[in-house]
Amino acid sequence: MGIKKNAIMQFGKQAEAYAKGNIFVDVVHLSEVVKRSGVRHDHRVLDIATGAGFLALEFAKKADTVIGCDLTRNMLLKACEKEKNSGLKNTGFLLSDVETLPFPDKSFDIVSCRFAFHHFPDPQKALLEMKRVCRDRLVLVDGVSSEDIGKSFFHNNIENMRDPSHVRIYALSEIEEMFNEAGADITDITHWEIPQDFEEWMKRAGTQEKQKKIIEQLMLQSLDDDRTGLQVKLEDDRLGFTYDTVILIAQVRA
Repeated sequence: MGIKKNAIMQFGKQAEAYAKGNIFVDVVHLSEVVKRSGVRHDHRVLDIATGAGFLALEFAKKADTVIGCDLTRNMLLKACEKEKNSGLKNTGFLLSDVETLPFPDKSFDIVSCRFAFHHFPDPQKALLEMKRVCRDRLVLVDGVSSEDIGKSFFHNNIENMRDPSHVRIYALSEIEEMFNEAGADITDITHWEIPQDFEEWMKRAGTQEKQKKIIEQLMLQSLDDDRTGLQVKLEDDRLGFTYDTVILIAQVRA
């Protein structure tokens, strides 16, 4: 099965869990992303892989118009529910693939993507398409993996076992290179550490029990030498770790 079909299946069946996940609903984090984007009241914003619409709706409090697009219908239904409850009237949600966006060149002032880049089968193609429809700046929020190749491999192996729609969490240096090749100059990078509870992390992805036990053992093996690069901790018999995430702002080259 292809990566995109995996993503549609994964986020379709887990839409409710993802719509409530702590990593997505963090209001402080959302407001910080919008603040750092430099969005203005006359801006048009496109939020790629919008999921349940958290970032799109946060942008809508500041921007003129916000469109959220996603590959998964069930996630968009959650976004539409949140839109209705928010009372915002300047948003819209669209079923669309990031690699083939149905918009003319330079249609938006800001194009954003939050916690989805690691699901894209061809991130460079996605970035080029995001840049095509953008006339000002790109905003990328995602986890970053260790610059240590061994730790990054171990980390991504665990992520793939947990979630079949996962492609790869990249090291920051790899993301920087992709942006440079796509024709966008990074102007600001903010690191944001997000603590995660192992059980909640498993539940959000709907990981099967067999895989969960394997992942748990691999995480426990990382306690002493941090071989995942995730700062794994065991406190009061609760397994946890920390995601190193970045809020990255890039200026599109003319």
